[in-house]
Amino acid sequence: MKVKPNNRHLLVRVIEEEQEETPSTFLLPDDYKKKGEERYSVVEVLAIADDCKNTCLDVFPRRCVVETSMINEVKVGTQVYHIIQENYVVLTLEG
Repeated sequence: MKVKPNNRHLLVRVIEEEQEETPSTFLLPDDYKKKGEERYSVVEVLAIADDCKNTCLDVFPRRCVVETSMINEVKVGTQVYHIIQENYVVLTLEG
């Protein structure tokens, strides 16, 4: 199934930073997020809506820095997608 974002949204893949594993005495759910979550995340843009105005985003794959709290998770059946509105892109990374 081909997925196409609409309404000025971007389909993105969140690039996870490698974190050092430290021994822990607490068991936490897999989806637990630390309160000290980074304000910004690096994402890879996979597709953009046709009505996006930022033309520097239409080169794929494109890496960008976005506000972490604005990344939305959409579940369709067993598939999980991440989307963000184009105005939450704060930096584009080249090279």
